[in-house]
Amino acid sequence: MGSVAMDNNESWKSDLRHLGLLMGLCLLIGIYLIWQTVLISPDGVFYITQAQEFALPSSGVAQRCPAGYPFVLWLAHRAATLFTGHDSAMLWIHSSQSVTLLLRVLAVVPLYFLGRLFVGPGNSFWALLLLIVLPYPARYGSDVLREWPYLLFLGLGFWLLCWGLRHRQWWVLALVGLDAGLGYTIRPECAQLVIYAFLGLACLGAEGILPLYSGRDRIKISQSEAKMASRRKGGTPSPRNRRTLWGAGAMLTAGLLVPVVPYVWATGSVMPHQLRPATFNAPPVISAIGPNAASSNPLEFEVAEGDLLELPIKAADPHGDPLRFSLVGIPTDSRPIYEFRSRSIGDCIWTVSEDEKDQVLATYSREVWEYAGLAGYAYVQSDARPGLLLVRRFWLPPQQRHLYTTDEAEVRTIVEKSPPDSWSHEGVAYYAFGPDDHPSDTVPVYRFGSREEGCSWVVGADRGKKVRTSEGEKEKTGTVVWYVHLGGEPPAGAVIESGVLRWRPGPGQKGDYQVNIIVSDGELECCQLMKIRVTPRRMKDRGQKTEDGGQRTNDGIRPFSVLRPPSAGFSGLRAQQAGVAELPKATVQVFTAVAKDLMIVLAVPWVLGLYYRFRYQAERVERTLMAAVVIVNLALMLGRHIALEAGGDRRYSLGLIALTIFYVPTGMEVMARWLAQWKWPALPRWPWFHLLVAVGIVVCLPKVLIPTRGARTGYRAAAAWLQQNTKADDVVAVPDSRISFYAQRQGLFYRQHPNSRRADYVVMTGHGSEMEAPQEWHREYATTVDRRNREALVIYSTSRAKR
Repeated sequence: MGSVAMDNNESWKSDLRHLGLLMGLCLLIGIYLIWQTVLISPDGVFYITQAQEFALPSSGVAQRCPAGYPFVLWLAHRAATLFTGHDSAMLWIHSSQSVTLLLRVLAVVPLYFLGRLFVGPGNSFWALLLLIVLPYPARYGSDVLREWPYLLFLGLGFWLLCWGLRHRQWWVLALVGLDAGLGYTIRPECAQLVIYAFLGLACLGAEGILPLYSGRDRIKISQSEAKMASRRKGGTPSPRNRRTLWGAGAMLTAGLLVPVVPYVWATGSVMPHQLRPATFNAPPVISAIGPNAASSNPLEFEVAEGDLLELPIKAADPHGDPLRFSLVGIPTDSRPIYEFRSRSIGDCIWTVSEDEKDQVLATYSREVWEYAGLAGYAYVQSDARPGLLLVRRFWLPPQQRHLYTTDEAEVRTIVEKSPPDSWSHEGVAYYAFGPDDHPSDTVPVYRFGSREEGCSWVVGADRGKKVRTSEGEKEKTGTVVWYVHLGGEPPAGAVIESGVLRWRPGPGQKGDYQVNIIVSDGELECCQLMKIRVTPRRMKDRGQKTEDGGQRTNDGIRPFSVLRPPSAGFSGLRAQQAGVAELPKATVQVFTAVAKDLMIVLAVPWVLGLYYRFRYQAERVERTLMAAVVIVNLALMLGRHIALEAGGDRRYSLGLIALTIFYVPTGMEVMARWLAQWKWPALPRWPWFHLLVAVGIVVCLPKVLIPTRGARTGYRAAAAWLQQNTKADDVVAVPDSRISFYAQRQGLFYRQHPNSRRADYVVMTGHGSEMEAPQEWHREYATTVDRRNREALVIYSTSRAKR
């Protein structure tokens, strides 16, 4: 007994030495990488932004992403503010990087004991040493990414599962379920632990293995029972075994439900956030029409009769949805009326403000206010046309409904006789024509109901409307309250083809025209008004230069620039577009990502070790669980690549690599034995295994230690300029969210074209002609993005910044 206790004591001392070395090295490399960090990843900015919203009521963070990791970042930041006493973007960054590194260091512990369980302490040490120096996994642990926090729960749960199955300690499965549920709040893939647990139980059940201990009294079963159980080769488990396995499964499920049930209650869905129906859809963005930036006011152009007006439309959808273009003719000085409907209360919002439309879309879900399209066209100035009346908008908070009226007597009644907590005046919605004096090209707006009971409105419909009452559905007659325009036909010959507006006015089309360019993603719309003046036909002078540097040809003025038409892109799930045809390419890319994370040189011993261990050394439970780990993680990577989005495969291979890294030393041992069989004249016995480990470390370390301060330095320089030269409330349109985050300015992210109507400054990156800006923008600052290439970064101020 004394020798056994001494051996156990020495074993624990060896484990502590191994863990001390591994965790110390992991911490040193992580601190060095944090010091070398120029920019955190774009996903890191996203997670910090979600963490910043935890203190806000009804932030809805859990609806946008698993809330576990942002919550950890929020806690780390709160702890950091206790020592610093101030807040800043850099404090968020450093506290988030530090807690992520801490969780990476802690993840080494369960991974080490998992490897010790399968391949022994020596190989587990070498495997974890190689994992720590792998460049890409090391960088994930020093960035603001959830890979290592997720891996901490995945590795801990998998080790508990394997230990519990090996020692027949079924209560441990409750901890495995609890761990899987907590990990699910960080990344839903952590639920794969449940699959492994049931596979392990099924494997033991198929072998007919009895528990070593029974009940709380831990009474050992008899040797005869154990022998009978061991002789069962795939037979049916005994009733006692069956009850034991069912009880273990119940404990696993109970442990899982403890954190998952509150999480599902908070989010309203058990589905991963990537597969949930989108609750928010951003509208398309029109950035420019020809040489002019998009504006809330109509853009003005001039063309002569017979000349070709050709204006490329810069437009894109933030979600990559395909765009549809339409062109309507509208009265001069009129504006589109955007309509929102509430299904729950039957109310509507009418607004002619593009900013208010975007604010409603960004603030409320579709269940609260659903976009209903363009209700018509009205005016924003009282003197735009004779006979215009003010359409005032009121809001009643207790009943959550609006009132629109042109009746000044009703307005006085509301203002003078309503209690203070009743109707509030929200201003003028727009100007419209009265019922007694309206042009022939207008349509009526009907009002149903009363101010006391609630009103509803219908534009251009029949006077009758079916409404529900306490007595059932009845026909009600609406009252005409005002008139508005509807969109008409565009000028003859004006069309939009492949994202380009083309119009060659013919003889007799001289005059002023106003049109509305509507860009739709099938659900939401964005509009840009244009005023086009057609002048009398003029003589054409081939080859004559124009004032703006264009070239006059027989067809008129050549367009400002040849711009690519908007691409269709992908919307939501990509599986419908990609289909089975993506599978071969996705498979190659997934395996390539795994090999690159293993720095290629470790991929060979990894595959060899997996094969050799499965073929000759592993027990049935180990083969089953590890085969499931490989299959499940590769399937998750393939599914994500095909169904959700391509890219990021390296990060998503970390779980597979970390749980199977222990087979790399096994593969190296096999390779060492092969090399030892050869005759080497220099030395009779080379330490081949340690040489192979050294080769792996030597290949990895330079990639880890090479300074990365030259990468994306232009982003930090642009952020510094914005912070020093712009106002705190300025809005900056950026192609990368990190620029506005480091600058501590409100960012307006864009993928293809910026929304210049809402931005005071626009940051553009590219080469040469890719960065052509509208003529109203003013160049403020320029630098290079990266020291290693010639990509330029330019900051422009828009016309909005000069207001």
